[in-house]
Amino acid sequence: MRIRLMIAIVALLLVSALAVAQDESMEVSDATCSPILEQVWTTASDACVAGPTGYICNGGRAPLVQPDGPVRSALSSIGALVEAQEVDLLQTAPLSLESSNGGVAWLRLSDPLALTGLLVGHVAVMDVSPPDFPPWQSMVVVTGSSAPVCGIAPHNVFIAQTPIDQSTNFVVNGVSIILNGTLMVETQDSATLFLTLSGSARVLSKGQEQQMPLGEQVTVAYNSGDYFTPIGPPSVPELMDTSLIQNVPVALLDVPVLLPQPGYVSTRGLVNVRAEPSVSGALLGQVPAGEVLSVLGRNPSGDWYHVRLNTGETGWMFADLLVQNVGDIQAVYEATPQMPQRYGLMGQLARVIAPAGINVRRAPDVSFALAYNLTAGAEVTLLARSPYSPWVKIQSEAGIGWAALITLDTEAIINALPIDYDVPPPPVPTQVPGSFGNAFPDPRGGG
Repeated sequence: MRIRLMIAIVALLLVSALAVAQDESMEVSDATCSPILEQVWTTASDACVAGPTGYICNGGRAPLVQPDGPVRSALSSIGALVEAQEVDLLQTAPLSLESSNGGVAWLRLSDPLALTGLLVGHVAVMDVSPPDFPPWQSMVVVTGSSAPVCGIAPHNVFIAQTPIDQSTNFVVNGVSIILNGTLMVETQDSATLFLTLSGSARVLSKGQEQQMPLGEQVTVAYNSGDYFTPIGPPSVPELMDTSLIQNVPVALLDVPVLLPQPGYVSTRGLVNVRAEPSVSGALLGQVPAGEVLSVLGRNPSGDWYHVRLNTGETGWMFADLLVQNVGDIQAVYEATPQMPQRYGLMGQLARVIAPAGINVRRAPDVSFALAYNLTAGAEVTLLARSPYSPWVKIQSEAGIGWAALITLDTEAIINALPIDYDVPPPPVPTQVPGSFGNAFPDPRGGG
């Protein structure tokens, strides 16, 4: 009875607190809003993107925390860390243009959960895990109902993400979830919406399971304001409302993703995947019949789709070769977009980790001439990546050159760096004598 009473009280506090409207005007121009949001995201990124697992990291305005007292005080400053198991309730503040800040926090859970929750804006999460279960195995999530503070600001959202190719089971608002990828949660007055942003997810409520295809959303119903107990099974998946995910700062995720468009496509037979929306584009691979693919965008004429494969790789497919179940695709482009890069200096800097230092070359291969040397610990700026090898173009006090990626430590997204196509190709390997047609006498005789 005591536990139920506590849950009821906290639930009432969550709903009432998050229902308060913000004193922000929707008349704020994007030009005014953009640098403010950029500063909020950059500050949060610098403070928490590289944070450790097993901890909550505060990336913005001081959050409301339970238990009150030392734990709450410990999380009040930007970059503060507190063990996740020490916190029962975390509520982040609304985004504010007047004070140029807002709530951004990471809830990084360690094994056996291996899950990271990102709170953006006015969001509350509460640990309601039963005894003998890992902390945060079951949680209640409530997102604020206030409208975005400007046209390019995101909704208040909670995003759960697993490490690459790792599946995790957990519970949100009484709904069991099996996730291998990225899932967004947003609450409404009497519903919780689940949207898969990458990978795969399944949700289970009232004994019924629903697969969640990329580009679609599933809704679970509740009594108004009570997000502890669902009153029905998951809905049939429907096309994603892209306004819900618009402007989400995906570069704050541990694994940034390109946001999907509504719907999906599937292959009729073996279909080529190309680097550009053209039959002359480089062939990246082939996808067999029956594969379901996320749609990231289309070219202006609509005859090619930019898709994400089940492996996470992206490429272009000819639309007429696909079974199409798509909505209004608003991401239209001719050139393939790059992955989102980290905010601020985190997307540019790297540090030499090779104990003996590194040889910086004039082009991306060990066969090219030496440009200069760098010692262990030296900081460099990332400029570009190689089109044919795991090397990056760097700049240091000694100049510009190329370094093997394995010798550097960085939080930057390498796939988001521009490709430098103006580099010489790697030299052709010297062939072993005799391997190309008896250019030398046969040692067994016969002259």
